[in-house]
Amino acid sequence: MDTKDLLQIARETIGKVTYCFAVTAAAGREEANARIIQPSALHEDWSVGFMTNRRCRKVAEMEASGRLTLGYQYDPEAAYVALLGRPEIIDDVDAKRAVWRDESYRWHPGGPEDPDVVLVELVTDRIELWNLKRGVTPAPEGLNSAVLRRDGDGWVYGETSPPAA
Repeated sequence: MDTKDLLQIARETIGKVTYCFAVTAAAGREEANARIIQPSALHEDWSVGFMTNRRCRKVAEMEASGRLTLGYQYDPEAAYVALLGRPEIIDDVDAKRAVWRDESYRWHPGGPEDPDVVLVELVTDRIELWNLKRGVTPAPEGLNSAVLRRDGDGWVYGETSPPAA
């Protein structure tokens, strides 16, 4: 399967998922913290955004590490896609208004004008995927996933490696 096909499968998988996990490195500890978010639709350039509160733990962890992973799981195809990259924390009210959803008021009653509400844009530089139904199962099946790393304007194929025995 070529890079173009893998990108298409990843994009289609993400498009079928409403919620995903946002995973950040725990500050000062050797663990990760995961929580459910409702991201925006994936942009053509592989960036994706979501709203959150500046005072929450995930913002502090993103600012400390400079990294974020979004994990999408799609059970009907026994599939997952992980987007890894650099988060940008955006305070601009016009940018927040541009992506605001009415349902966001439930979590952010002050609306996009609230200074504690920020837009997080993930700039993806690595995509990891596995999809049983669509045959994205690098050998040894079940121990390896396909990986695409951004290289300039394109993507380079690789695989995760199982640990040495």
